[in-house]
Amino acid sequence: GLVGFFCLTLLLNGPISPVLPAGFEPLLMMAGRVYPPGLVALVAVAGNLYMDYVNYHIYGAALRHPRLQRARSSAVFQKTLALFQRQPFLAVWLCAWSPLPDWIAAFLAPVSGYPMSKYLCAKFLGRLPRLWFFAALGLVVPISTRALAVFMAIAIAIGVAIVAHGGRRARQRQQPVAGPRPSLVRVHTPA
Repeated sequence: GLVGFFCLTLLLNGPISPVLPAGFEPLLMMAGRVYPPGLVALVAVAGNLYMDYVNYHIYGAALRHPRLQRARSSAVFQKTLALFQRQPFLAVWLCAWSPLPDWIAAFLAPVSGYPMSKYLCAKFLGRLPRLWFFAALGLVVPISTRALAVFMAIAIAIGVAIVAHGGRRARQRQQPVAGPRPSLVRVHTPA
């Protein structure tokens, strides 16, 4: 069971995690009903840290791509990056345990060159109490396990649909625009 939980942790915290904002917490609550919340938190944080390591490299490479130069040069991005660089450890830690979107720090850390070891340390210190909280919450929240599973499945389905729709739109933009079609109707003109 814990191996399956670890694998789902990898899926729900992978590169597509920004479109799955509410899929992991119900899983933690369900696992916390079966296993001790501390053990669930440790397995979950191990999966989180592994995917944070992977995402650090993926997001960093993606955001350094030349096509995103204009976005990186924007005033909003530059101000956000400057704010992040003032206290990067605090920013990563805060995003790791609070309701703030975690992907913000996940995008800014590699672009700013923040060291991986400090990044993962801040993630660990922020994630462990948060993951334990949700695992322990599963023992006291009066929501059925079936309802939690349905909620998790719906959250994942919505995330997958968003990713699939975005991929389809990207493919449509890449297709060459065809010129006007030749008419199949012959027009007879008097000679």
